[in-house]
Amino acid sequence: MNNVTASITHWELLEIEKPARYLGGEVNQATAKNNPDLRVCLVFPDLYDLGMSNLAIKIFYETLNSHPQIMAERAFSPWPDFEQLLRRKNLPLYSLETGTPLHDFDALFITLPYEMTFTNVVNLLDLGGIDPQWRKRNKGPLVIAGGPSASNPLPVAMFMDAILIGDGEEAIIEICETLIKTKRDNTDRQGIRKELAKIEGMWVPEFAAPVKRRVFKGFAESTPPVSPILPNVQTVHNRATLEIFRGCIQGCRFCNAGFYYRPKRERPAEKLVEYARQLLQNSGEESLGLLSLSTSDYSQLTELITALDQQKLYPEQNVSIPSLRMNESTLNLLDATPHIRKGGLTFAPEAGTQRLRDVIKKNITEEDIISIMRATSGSDYRTVKLYFMMGLPFETDADIEGIVHLVRHLEEIGRTCRPRKQISISLSGFVPKPFTPFQWAAQADISELRRKRLIVCRGLERGGSKVSWREEFLCLLESVLSRGDERVGELILKAWQLGCRFDGWHEHFARDKWEQAFAETGIDAGTYLRERQVAETLPWDFVDFQVPRTYLEREYAEAARTAGEADNESTG
Repeated sequence: MNNVTASITHWELLEIEKPARYLGGEVNQATAKNNPDLRVCLVFPDLYDLGMSNLAIKIFYETLNSHPQIMAERAFSPWPDFEQLLRRKNLPLYSLETGTPLHDFDALFITLPYEMTFTNVVNLLDLGGIDPQWRKRNKGPLVIAGGPSASNPLPVAMFMDAILIGDGEEAIIEICETLIKTKRDNTDRQGIRKELAKIEGMWVPEFAAPVKRRVFKGFAESTPPVSPILPNVQTVHNRATLEIFRGCIQGCRFCNAGFYYRPKRERPAEKLVEYARQLLQNSGEESLGLLSLSTSDYSQLTELITALDQQKLYPEQNVSIPSLRMNESTLNLLDATPHIRKGGLTFAPEAGTQRLRDVIKKNITEEDIISIMRATSGSDYRTVKLYFMMGLPFETDADIEGIVHLVRHLEEIGRTCRPRKQISISLSGFVPKPFTPFQWAAQADISELRRKRLIVCRGLERGGSKVSWREEFLCLLESVLSRGDERVGELILKAWQLGCRFDGWHEHFARDKWEQAFAETGIDAGTYLRERQVAETLPWDFVDFQVPRTYLEREYAEAARTAGEADNESTG
């Protein structure tokens, strides 16, 4: 027990779920430094169980704590039971390392992994004794955000002193060194923000100047985090994680991450083998997860897997490979390596027809999908999970019915396999994201998404597949939060004031409160869901994403041309 936590009794901790989330003291936790020049807190706006699997937190924690002048600590969103305890006892949210209240740090670095954490961000600041709005703060830590959901920074602009757009490895050191200098010089808050705005990739709402996405060009030669903190509770991804490359070469027209992490940069296989050894040795984990947007696209994957298999640190060591492409070469690779985790296969065809896969530039064919399902016969893989989107641009009902036909075909194949395969289908509404070729497309409304979903569910109700789906209102909300302007910040603030928390968690999502927030702020969701004209100025155009707008325009036009040609062929 320390600082704030000393005020919480053991009996009170026993009344909440998983109290170990809030105690710190984990293996490999950083040792407190005596009088560091800068104290920062890495904040993840979701549960400890998720945040401890987040790669950005691991990277920044090791990077900052290796700097002699900086002490970096951690904080996560408390589950509602622990939040109630803090509020009842009038205690601030604190760091796990030293129990320091958030308001006592020099800076908070908040990772934004997905839009449904935005109300948690506001809640974290308030719980930490910090006014959520930057204009109302005249003391306390600087609040700086970054991450994929900060691509368009406008929806969270009212809460942040500064926002980093792009890779953070180099930038976070530049930020901290700027903060150390301005602290030493006793610079006022406006002066600090002015200095931060000079850093490439930093956007400061106060000055609202154009900004260029930051790219970490030294990724291939960089050392990944190899001494991770061992969580006190089991996390969502319970394995040692090694990022083998960053970026993607596929160019799917719907995928923000594919453009956010460009260009593709690979770490050498021989270096990764050594990093894997250090990582497993320091963590004691027996499972190694190879992380990337599409692991199948790593050019040295066969060599890497073979070397990891030949140089096992533990007899039971295995490798988990997510993000695989749906082709037979992938399955051949997995079957050739016996020490890869084989719980199930997960793929994302995204669309039910070849026509629509061509439109969205998803580079897999129906033959690929069918052949990989047939090839699972005799393998140890028992489950196959498939992700599909609904409401994609240029989609027709025939494309939705194509999901049904494709899944039925796969069910027939799965029944002939030994062992028999269980197929799971996950459906989600398409969300048009900024900085993608589909950023101009309309978001399908709730009734349309529901109608499409029912086509699939009714078509598969007599089959053996398990079907799950994302609530349609969530898809609408994500579109508003990702394509919004500054006014959306008012919506987020109002939703939080009405009690919204953990919006990505089904058991806590409160649609009625969000609908009330829309009504009370006078914000019309349709403003953000409508189709945009290509010539129209978009709210986020001030961000140079280092992907030319003309390229995105051409890709959008090519998608329309592909759809038109396919339609002409079908009616010709």
